[in-house]
Amino acid sequence: MPRILIVDDEEENREALHTALGDENPGWSILCAEGEMEARLLIEQQLAKKEPIDVVLTDLVMASEQSGMTLLKEARKLDPLIMAILFTAKEKSLDRYGAFDYGAFDVVEKNIRGATAAREINVKTRAALRYREWSQRINFLGRYFDPRVFETIERDPTLLAMRLRTVTICFWDIRGFSLMCEILKAHPTLISGFLRDYCEAAATTVFKYSGVLDKFIGDGAMALFGVLSPEDASGGEDACQAIRAACAFRVIFDSIVEHWQTEWKLYSPQKVEIGLGCGIHTGEVLVGNVGADFREQFTALGPHVNFTARVEARALSRQILVSQSTEARVRDKVVLEPAGDIDNIKNIPGTFTLFSVHDSAQLEL
Repeated sequence: MPRILIVDDEEENREALHTALGDENPGWSILCAEGEMEARLLIEQQLAKKEPIDVVLTDLVMASEQSGMTLLKEARKLDPLIMAILFTAKEKSLDRYGAFDYGAFDVVEKNIRGATAAREINVKTRAALRYREWSQRINFLGRYFDPRVFETIERDPTLLAMRLRTVTICFWDIRGFSLMCEILKAHPTLISGFLRDYCEAAATTVFKYSGVLDKFIGDGAMALFGVLSPEDASGGEDACQAIRAACAFRVIFDSIVEHWQTEWKLYSPQKVEIGLGCGIHTGEVLVGNVGADFREQFTALGPHVNFTARVEARALSRQILVSQSTEARVRDKVVLEPAGDIDNIKNIPGTFTLFSVHDSAQLEL
């Protein structure tokens, strides 16, 4: 349900616009505020309830001649994707270019109040809702997919629907991260800066090897390979891509740590020792877009996801562990070493053989 906020210090104008929009759009939830402070409070409350305002319709001149502009700036700070339309009957008070610079979607001049202005606001509000939906979609896709695949997904949105797929799942986690946080707890920016570089490198590497970034979990990351592959694919190339990504990220991670060691040594006499552990497994999962409108997520579900996480938990620092089902798909292209069997995985009975990707592993490209 679209949520619209009308902000005007004149009650008659608020009610008239509320009625006009409500009559034309019975499916909209329309809220009203008489000034900047009340509007900001409503925006914050709706965000807290996970029912964000989609479009703010605000008069320009209220407590001051720039009230609408001030509200626009504050609203965009709270929700960068919120749409805002400014309207005014005092054209001389309007800095149209400034309004667009602050992120206004559109501006309506209300020199003639009544039905004409209401119709124009209605049309532009509908357009703003479509643009917000598109922006949210792009923002959502950008978290998971390489920008190069946007066009493919836009042409065929059914690719995001939940379905059973054979994919290769990859988990990463930083060994020694908790101790690092304890050592550097007096300098949180050193931790957050490192994590920023780590997350950016993970996303870039996953995208480079045609993977989908599922999520970040604290200092861990999860990626999927093969989500958009042909349905009849054996999964061999996807498994290879996952290992290529893991090998590449291992090298990149080492360089990131080397860079940050220089910074950490300036603030702590204690040595920071961290390393990346990785687990890879291929299996059939339910994969697609799940969640509510306010909290969408593209992810994989099923026991194979849990199994991959358990494999990753067994990996040592700088070790890439691979399950037997992945090994069977890549054995001709990568050097793997037996890494023993495991049989004590919680809630997953059986004995499982693992393999380790050698540091010098070279895949045939």
